[in-house]
Amino acid sequence: MTRWLFLLIFLFTIATAIVYAYVGGFKEPVVTLTTTKAPVFLAGQSFYGSANDEKFGPLFRSVKEAKDQGKLRGELANIYYNDPEKARDTVRAFIGMVVADTVSQQLPAGYRYRAFAAGQRVVQARITASYLIAPNKLYPAITDAVKQQKLTPRHVYLERFPEQGESEVLAVVE
Repeated sequence: MTRWLFLLIFLFTIATAIVYAYVGGFKEPVVTLTTTKAPVFLAGQSFYGSANDEKFGPLFRSVKEAKDQGKLRGELANIYYNDPEKARDTVRAFIGMVVADTVSQQLPAGYRYRAFAAGQRVVQARITASYLIAPNKLYPAITDAVKQQKLTPRHVYLERFPEQGESEVLAVVE
C-alpha cells in the first residue's frame, strides 16, 4: 500500500512539473533598460478602488468578451498607475487591449482610449509564459533590475499579455 501511495505521489509530482514547464514556469525573463519609441494605444475602462472590489474582476472578463465577440481587435493589456504589488488596498488602473490606433475601430459602450506615451525610459521585462505565471516572474525581475541599476521607479506599469508570443511589463523609471 505504501509503495503504491509513493508511486502515485511521484507520478503526480512529475505531471505537475511537466505542466509547470509547459506554461513557462521554469523560464527566466529577459530584462532591458530602454526608451519607448512609439506610443501604445489602449482601448478599455478605468478602475480606481480596492483590488477586492466586485467590479475589478468583471472588467478583465468584459475586455476578453469584447475581443472574443469581435467588438475589439488587439491584445490584452493593462496600465497600472501605482505599484500593484504594494497597493493592496487601492488600485489605479486602465484595463483594456492594445489597439493599432484610435480611429480604425468603434469602441463598445463605456470604453475609452488611453495612451502609454513614447519617449519614456522604462525597464522592460519579457517572458514566453502563460499570463497566469508571467506577472509573478516579470515584476520581481523588474524590481531587481531597478535596485541593481539604482533607478527610481515612477510606479506606472504597462502589462501586455498576447495570446501568442512573449508577455511583457514596461515599468517607467527616472
